[in-house]
Amino acid sequence: MAGAGWKKLTFVCAAVCLLSGCAIPETGNTIGEILLTEMENTDTDITKLERMTELPGMKDGETAGMFGGGKENWTEDRSFYIGRIYQIELYGNECSVFTSCNEDKIVESVSLWIVNGEHEVTDAETEKWLNRISEVMGSEPFSEYQSAESGTRSWKWTDNELAAGLYRMKDILTLSFQPVSGGMM
Repeated sequence: MAGAGWKKLTFVCAAVCLLSGCAIPETGNTIGEILLTEMENTDTDITKLERMTELPGMKDGETAGMFGGGKENWTEDRSFYIGRIYQIELYGNECSVFTSCNEDKIVESVSLWIVNGEHEVTDAETEKWLNRISEVMGSEPFSEYQSAESGTRSWKWTDNELAAGLYRMKDILTLSFQPVSGGMM
């Protein structure tokens, strides 16, 4: 999450350069164009995961343009606003990201559907995701659970403000982020 400060600073610098029209003589490109291209190229998969951790607590309207733009998610009768749905590419796979909001349209949780019935989840795939989430959360999971009846497995992480959970079923693998509340997840 410390990288978010650098991203904001880079964005401000890019905006200033775009407005100033400064150009590099050799290429003819403005400094702002070069910086924006560089920013797009550095939006790595781990950066996308880190950005997901920033969503809880944000106003829904502020998240609308993230991850290439999200579409509103309402109940069928449009009586209740659920949140947003994003389609992103992550580690070479198309994934769905869902937010859920409270009545004030503040994001309360984020769910990333990594595998959604397309194939059976492997131990190697799960291990990769455990490592990725541990990197984003800055720690190893503090809890691991396996259901004897269903075989479902889950892992949990927390930092001071955020909780994460990885949930594995036979052909489903999901990740969730939400604020830590009352010390429980």
